[in-house]
Amino acid sequence: MGPTTFRRPSARVAIVIISVVVYFVLAFRIDEFADGLTQNVLTGLLVSLLAAMVVQTWRLAVVLRSDGVLVRNSWRDRFLPWDEIRGIDREPSRIQRVSFLMADGRVVPCDAMRGWASRDEPHAKALVEAVTARLAAQEQQAD
Repeated sequence: MGPTTFRRPSARVAIVIISVVVYFVLAFRIDEFADGLTQNVLTGLLVSLLAAMVVQTWRLAVVLRSDGVLVRNSWRDRFLPWDEIRGIDREPSRIQRVSFLMADGRVVPCDAMRGWASRDEPHAKALVEAVTARLAAQEQQAD
């Protein structure tokens, strides 16, 4: 079985829209209080910051592989072997949260599945169902 990747598309759309709006609002404000080189430096910093935000949001994912789960959070990737995962927890509230429960008691959050429940619930449910099915299949193989 090949890798299965789970993402939250609404995060990608939202960050691009927010970045474009913030860029245009701040770019026009920079014109008001800066001139010449200062304006160019501030615009360059703004573009760099917005590009970093887009890249960090774009990379968010949870990848189910045959040997474990790769959780790609904003700043850090974590690989979780299947034999160390004890379960997955989904907190369905206004803001959805999904976390892996580890054998040693750690809780590993998934930034890729954190968002507004109304839009992101189907993606989180699909991830929980896939992980639960793989954990059940692994238990059957062990017996």
